[in-house]
Amino acid sequence: MADAQQTLRLTCDDAEATRAVGAAVGRAAPAGIVVLLQGDLGAGKTVFAQGVGRGLESPTTVNSPTFVLMNEHLGGRLPMRHADLYRLDDLDLIAELGLDQAALGGVLLVEWPERGEGVLPEDHLHVQIVPLEEDVSEDALDASPRALLLTASGERAESLLGTLAEQFASVPA
Repeated sequence: MADAQQTLRLTCDDAEATRAVGAAVGRAAPAGIVVLLQGDLGAGKTVFAQGVGRGLESPTTVNSPTFVLMNEHLGGRLPMRHADLYRLDDLDLIAELGLDQAALGGVLLVEWPERGEGVLPEDHLHVQIVPLEEDVSEDALDASPRALLLTASGERAESLLGTLAEQFASVPA
């Protein structure tokens, strides 16, 4: 039996490297996986989501769903739903979004998951994005290094993280 939680730490030098890790997640993602994306504004959550869309071969453009709460990307290897909880602070409203059902048969990405603690699926891959430089200007965000901490909770997420750990075994932390 696998550990309750496993963590993989990766360092990305820029936005394209962050997209590449997201693409690896998209290529390896099983149907029904939930990926929680946590980080400050501008940390790279949507950049990571763009990579997942790339890995899933989604034909649609992935951008932040802040104002619509959830975007749907169909036509790839698996359907992808991308939710953003930034503007929500009511757990009942977040529960009404049906995020537990949104992952069925596809991939669900949730930005700002800390706002939905207690109503998000327990089996998930948590991706924490941490800038490695302080006070990065908005113009330099794409070129700034960041750490990605991928933590698995549950069988589906542990399996995905195991696949990613094998793939990135030669990448220094």
